[in-house]
Amino acid sequence: MQTNQMNELQYLLQSNHLSQLVDINNTNPLYQVQKWGCVSSNSATSDEAEDQQQMSIINERKQRRMISNRESARRSRMRKQQQLDELWSQVLCLRNENHQLIEKLNHALHTNDRLLHENSQLKEDASELRQMLAHMHLNSPPPPSHFD
Repeated sequence: MQTNQMNELQYLLQSNHLSQLVDINNTNPLYQVQKWGCVSSNSATSDEAEDQQQMSIINERKQRRMISNRESARRSRMRKQQQLDELWSQVLCLRNENHQLIEKLNHALHTNDRLLHENSQLKEDASELRQMLAHMHLNSPPPPSHFD
């Protein structure tokens, strides 16, 4: 050990900070401190290894969760795309149906206009025939009676 380290250890021993480390059978406090330092070093190494293992496990979990989240997001995007495709398909079908219904409506309106015109023409023809008939009755001799 270097002189500074030995001085620090002696100070700690004198101030009772490390007095519990002094072995009753071995009166050399430096031996105990050195022994403790080795144990501490081994335990620190063990703690570091355990911490690294825990960090490795945590990182592995994060990695799996990140992969799972990416896969979930990919599936979600696929579902949305499929829904969008289905909606576009419905739009096309509805537009086609709407076009067909407009054609039927236009045909029905055209037919209605034609029938209204024809009906009007028939009414005029009927009115003219009534007038001709009425005029014929006025100009014709009375019909022979059967009782004469």
